[in-house]
Amino acid sequence: MTDRGMRYTYDGTFEGYLCAVLAALRSGKVPASITDRRVDDRPDAAVNISTSLKDAQYLCSTICARSSAEVQQMVSDYFLADVNNMEINLYKMIFCSLKYGARVAEDYSSELMSGIQMAIRDLYRESQSVLQELDFYLGEEASCSVINPRNSVLPIIRNPVLKRRDIDDFIVYDKRHHLLLERYADQNMLLDISDFPIPDFRDPKEAYDCLWPFVRDRRFDVRVIPGQKKSGSAIEPLWLKAS
Repeated sequence: MTDRGMRYTYDGTFEGYLCAVLAALRSGKVPASITDRRVDDRPDAAVNISTSLKDAQYLCSTICARSSAEVQQMVSDYFLADVNNMEINLYKMIFCSLKYGARVAEDYSSELMSGIQMAIRDLYRESQSVLQELDFYLGEEASCSVINPRNSVLPIIRNPVLKRRDIDDFIVYDKRHHLLLERYADQNMLLDISDFPIPDFRDPKEAYDCLWPFVRDRRFDVRVIPGQKKSGSAIEPLWLKAS
C-alpha cells in the first residue's frame, strides 16, 4: 500500500463509499483521497464513482466472509463517526481486513485500529446520550423531536425510538446530518432529505410545522432519494422500513 492512486468521489451514501473503495482496491493502488462529491472542492480532478447496490453488497459480503461479521459491523459503524480522514482510515481498515482477516479487530497495537475503535465507542456513547435525552414536542397530529448530534446517531437509535409506545405518530429530525426518522400510520422510514430545502429551525415546533405535512401527505418522493447517507449496519435504501 505504497503506490499512490487516484482521487475518488462518491455520493455521500454508505453504498457509494463502498463502491469507491472497491474501485480503489481493483486499481491496486492506495487512493489519494475518497471524498463526498457534494463537499469536494475539486470534483473535476477526481474519478466520480457511480453507486451500485450490487457492488456495495458484494464488498460488504466479502468483508464478512474474509474477516468476520464483527469487522463488517465496525465498517458500517465507523462510517457514522465524525472524525477526520474517516474515508481513508476506513479504506485502510477494509484493505487490512481483506488481507489479514478478523484479527485486525483485535490489533490493539495498531494506531489506526485504536483510533477506529475509540471513534466507534464515542459514537455509541453519544447515541445512548441522545436516546436518553430525547424530548418530543406534542403537535396536534404527531410528535416531533430535533437533534443535532456530532456523530450520525439516528441510524443507531432508530429501532429503540421506534419501539416507544408512549407516543403514536412522530418524526425525529437530525438537522446536522439531514436525516429524518418518521413513524406514521403503522409505517416507518429513515430518509435522507439533504436535497430538501429546509430552514434552520429554532425549535421543534417549527420543525413539526414544516416537515410533518410532507410526512403526512407522503410528499417526500423517496424514489429520487439516493441510498443511505451515513447509514447503519445494513446495505439497504433508506426508503425501506427502518425496522
